[in-house]
Amino acid sequence: MFYTTEEAAIVCGFLNLYLDRASVDVSVRRRNAAFQLGAATETLQPEDYRWAEKVLHFLKPCWWQLHEDHRALQNALLKTHLLAEMK
Repeated sequence: MFYTTEEAAIVCGFLNLYLDRASVDVSVRRRNAAFQLGAATETLQPEDYRWAEKVLHFLKPCWWQLHEDHRALQNALLKTHLLAEMK
């Protein structure tokens, strides 16, 4: 099971908004780039989803102020959690 195209666009777009910046640590930017590639090629592993879940939780305070459709992010977070728990 993977993200749908819409879910991948929501998660990847949101993560890129905050993580694809020069002020973000290089290792985090690399991890984000690897996640983006894995999402595009449907090769994400449970540890990739766990990483995304942690980042989405960390950035959660930004959802309400900057993004109108926070329900889509919440749904994507729930699916990310499910995918992280799959073996």
